[in-house]
Amino acid sequence: MIIVSSHFLALFLIFGLGHPARAPLDPVMGFQLHSRIPCTGYGAPEDLLRIQTTFSSGGTAREFVVSRYHTERCEVDVKIKCLHHENPGWRNVWTTSSAEPAAHALVPIGSCYEWGSSDPAQYVLSGWVQEAGPPAKAAWRQVPVKQVSAQPEVEVYEFADPASGTARLEIKR
Repeated sequence: MIIVSSHFLALFLIFGLGHPARAPLDPVMGFQLHSRIPCTGYGAPEDLLRIQTTFSSGGTAREFVVSRYHTERCEVDVKIKCLHHENPGWRNVWTTSSAEPAAHALVPIGSCYEWGSSDPAQYVLSGWVQEAGPPAKAAWRQVPVKQVSAQPEVEVYEFADPASGTARLEIKR
């Protein structure tokens, strides 16, 4: 009985049952990010974004998330059968939250979808706020991100939560 219970506990922890829910990403509410390096179909160049975030004190929990779109593919193919199938969709590649009032990061973004492809990679910057309720159960919802400055050297994005907390992200190129 104890072994069976510990297996169920492990499954709950692995699959995140009891963690706050997150709605699917809506790219229209976010902002498309692009590499400055063109995707020519030769290699897989990456561009480094120098990111600085600041969050105002107060308000609800807030996050900035950079996500990348992945197409459907087989990660582990043994010629007869696909052992690990990856579904299409957005995957988070970087995140920062209001738990840290200010942060600096280098975030690599690929120019091409994959090595040797001439299809550009798709990235979205999104903003999220946590709904009211106990932190372990409160759901996250996406809010619109606005670009407030688009100079060639610095791009600035912001969003606010319903409790007047603000979030600001600067990308220096």
